[in-house]
Amino acid sequence: MSTLAKRIIMGLIGIPIMIWIVILGSPYFTVFFAIIAILALRELYLLLAAKGFAPHSLIGMITGFAWMILVGVRGENASFLLLLILSLAGLATLSLELANSYQEQHAPPAGAVVSTLGGILYVPVMLSNVIVLRSFEAQGIMTSYFANMNMEPGAALVIILFLGVWAGDTFAYFGGMAFGKTRLMPHISPKKTVEGAIIGAIGSIVCMLVGTYLLIPAFPLWIMLIGSILLTVFAPIGDLVESMIKRDAHVKDSSELIPGHGGAFDRFDSMLFAAPIFNGFIYILSMWK
Repeated sequence: MSTLAKRIIMGLIGIPIMIWIVILGSPYFTVFFAIIAILALRELYLLLAAKGFAPHSLIGMITGFAWMILVGVRGENASFLLLLILSLAGLATLSLELANSYQEQHAPPAGAVVSTLGGILYVPVMLSNVIVLRSFEAQGIMTSYFANMNMEPGAALVIILFLGVWAGDTFAYFGGMAFGKTRLMPHISPKKTVEGAIIGAIGSIVCMLVGTYLLIPAFPLWIMLIGSILLTVFAPIGDLVESMIKRDAHVKDSSELIPGHGGAFDRFDSMLFAAPIFNGFIYILSMWK
């Protein structure tokens, strides 16, 4: 079976499951994305280990899982605990490196510390914006936009976010195959093209606007247009950043977890950048009175 066929089949199976989990909400949504986060973080650590950084994977994965769960369970009241978790992760990593410094031929301690703590920031912390967005409650000027809806506001926003990222990836992939001529960043990702990126951006914007019209009819489309443009800028950057890391490690896919799609890190690389941007955009809007 070709890679394209595997991608299509997994998409047809995976997308309905993802939407179902989004609608279910917590605790299922929180636990699901906590698992995704530690799987992606593990794959990132393997890539960094291939470059000799020797991250402390267990510390990072435990910290990342706890971070995601706390964000989902405690929400805005988790600030102290989240700060404590990150502080303990830093303490454990630095203490372990001090102990390891007595061993000969040990990997450079700076690389281990930066890769361990940087991985936590890159994957679970950034991805936790999806959980925060799912728990969104309309306030201020946003209250009227979410009146008389058939689903929770947070669920609708997460689905629109997913639509934007998925559509961007899909349209860029097929658009690049059909019309791609100008290489975007060949030294990082040889197959990505400028034409594919433009088609992906247009597809993402259109799908987000259509999704907004169907799921949140009262939401002004001109406002969502701004959010969709922001997403189409930063989501591809997330994809390129992951490609840069894989290229540096001389690896094609972060793992073979998802047939046709690679690993969890491959599948959610764009979301790592899109989620904070879109969540921040919605948060700023909710501050308007």
